[in-house]
Amino acid sequence: MSIISVKNVSYIYNEGLEDEVTALTDLSFEVEEGEFIALIGSNGSGKSTLARLLNGLFLPSDGKITVNGIPTVDKKRKFDVRSTVGVVFQNPDNQMVATIIEDDLAFGPENLGLPSEEINRRVDWALDCVGMNGYRKKTPTRLSGGQKQRIAIAGVLALMPKVLVLDEATAMLDPRGKKEVMDTIERIREKEGMAVIMITHFPEEAARADRIIALHRGHKVIDEHPRTALTDVDRLRAYGLDAPLPARVAHTLKTRGVNLDGNILSADELAEALCRL
Repeated sequence: MSIISVKNVSYIYNEGLEDEVTALTDLSFEVEEGEFIALIGSNGSGKSTLARLLNGLFLPSDGKITVNGIPTVDKKRKFDVRSTVGVVFQNPDNQMVATIIEDDLAFGPENLGLPSEEINRRVDWALDCVGMNGYRKKTPTRLSGGQKQRIAIAGVLALMPKVLVLDEATAMLDPRGKKEVMDTIERIREKEGMAVIMITHFPEEAARADRIIALHRGHKVIDEHPRTALTDVDRLRAYGLDAPLPARVAHTLKTRGVNLDGNILSADELAEALCRL
């Protein structure tokens, strides 16, 4: 069952003005409950605009988006939309509002008017989801980048959304921080069955998804399984995108006459294919 439906959506910045810019054009797709989608595209392709459309921060210039059956244009139910689709942005410092971590996580549920017992339960649950239970009394400024991003994710989880949108959430992190966040996402999906839409420039991260959607100049150009989408190296390059390193190595070897079988996506698959030769 789809939790998000995007139908023929377009979005124009400064519509009707001399400097108007079309960010998205006639975009359609569905997001199923529990699905993990990687949204990829070069700079300016419309990814971040789409993230803001999905939880009603922006409203479509044309077309329709529904979240759990609710149109995002329904102003009376905007809080239902935003509590269903939680967005984590690139810089975690911009999403923190309190000096103590447990207070920061409680901020969203408090604004929903929930009782104290429920707020405490949600804070405990969100910290457990991201593996940060031992940090509830600490200040965010003393955390590493990966830890801050995990707390930012926990702050959104405390609203108990059905869909988690991550807008370049690992872009500012070192390899250890990226791994922390990706492992957290996998753990949340396995434990809670939450749908995840991850905007990323890193093909190795995208390869962990169930499905790849690629945007190019505001148009959807790819909507496929990672095995197909991320091993078509020439097509990705045409859209200014990279394939994962093992797929690029396999592609180069094939162009030089090495007979490798199948669409190779991971380092293990590449090693096995080479050993068979």
